[in-house]
Amino acid sequence: MDNRRRTIDNGRWTIKIHRLSSIVYCPSSIALFFSLFIVHYSFADTASQMIRTKKVGVSVSPVRMYADSIYTKSTENTFQEGELFEIIGETVREHYDNTQNQTFKWYKIRTGVGKIGWVFGDNLAVVMQEVAVDIPLRKFHKQVAHFDNGFENSIIWIASTNGHDDKFKDKSFLNPPYREYYFVITNERGKSVFINYANVSESGKKDIRSLRLADVNDNKIDEIILETTNNVAGKNKNERNLEIYGFKAGVLSKIFEERLTLDWETDVPSPALAKFVEIENNTIRVAYMDYLPCEKFSLDTKTDNRSRTGERCMEYVTYSLGWDKNTRCFKPLYKESRTFATACVTQNLNLRTTPAFNAAVIRPISMSDRLQIIKHSETIINDKGQKRVVNWFYVRIAGVYGYIPADKIMFKYIEHAALLSNYYKQTPLMKQDWNFDTDFVSIKTL
Repeated sequence: MDNRRRTIDNGRWTIKIHRLSSIVYCPSSIALFFSLFIVHYSFADTASQMIRTKKVGVSVSPVRMYADSIYTKSTENTFQEGELFEIIGETVREHYDNTQNQTFKWYKIRTGVGKIGWVFGDNLAVVMQEVAVDIPLRKFHKQVAHFDNGFENSIIWIASTNGHDDKFKDKSFLNPPYREYYFVITNERGKSVFINYANVSESGKKDIRSLRLADVNDNKIDEIILETTNNVAGKNKNERNLEIYGFKAGVLSKIFEERLTLDWETDVPSPALAKFVEIENNTIRVAYMDYLPCEKFSLDTKTDNRSRTGERCMEYVTYSLGWDKNTRCFKPLYKESRTFATACVTQNLNLRTTPAFNAAVIRPISMSDRLQIIKHSETIINDKGQKRVVNWFYVRIAGVYGYIPADKIMFKYIEHAALLSNYYKQTPLMKQDWNFDTDFVSIKTL
């Protein structure tokens, strides 16, 4: 028997054919077989190359393909989220979506098996040019990445869904933009998972502050640590949030979420601004200074019931979470602890009976004394024609209680020490104007 072997090499796919002399092959059948084989796999083989060199998009929700850029010519082709397409055309103008009162373009696409048709842009995220990508994400755009669960060899890219809120139907040029931004991971087979990290619409805006990759649960695979800010239209306040995503059975799932923003009251930020989060060795530790109404004060001490405007009692709060391998999520490791904040004074001064410079002196305080901070008290005074906020702390020292000026305090052993020191030295007239450039999330597993 004549045994001969031929090899066809199509990129990384190698096909070996054994030819037996006793069998007659039909050349046309062989050609059809290989053409179908190559069409089926060629898209997946070149997914990374396509993303780097061509205009592509990914379905962020299930989509239907149409024969033309109108809804009346539908096809039988539907695609689940995470499907990669090559974009080969698009409409010049946006079209109305009556289900969402928005407008989007139609995009002409080519699928992984070579089918061509049109999809509406409301559920399609299109690859972005590098100059348009948020600066914290540019270093990831179109870069190789290695995860698990089918995404061992992948490419990261940034995409967006682009349209407008259809607020002014007769004056479309006035319509506000509608944008959704996605961090996309695509594997060798052309399948994608993604995170919606930012958006812009008439109702508000979500921005990215940082995105980092780090192994936070000791599984030898990076997780995605995302910090964002949300701003609701009409409110002068940004909400800061922390989210961590990891792979579970080929799906990108949220494994941790924490609201970082600290409130003085509704829509008014606390002097501490946000929680500090430290991620290290399968553990997440959270710490913050809590400014709370004194009737909710939980520590065993008196708070001075001579209430004044702008009073808040203060508690230093910590708690920790640990990674649970069985449930594959973070669970409480150490329950919440509430203690006094410890401080010292930056110069020798007097402890007073009330929050006023002319109040009676209780005792002198030296820089070597250690104080426990119980309460924040503030008043607005007229200083040479200018309004100014004056802050005082109600403190305990060696069993004695009284008031000292807050700008003469240095906090000890807390993450917010530098931030609060700046607040009390340069207190804004309105708390909504208080801001400080601080990284509240520390990742020591990097």
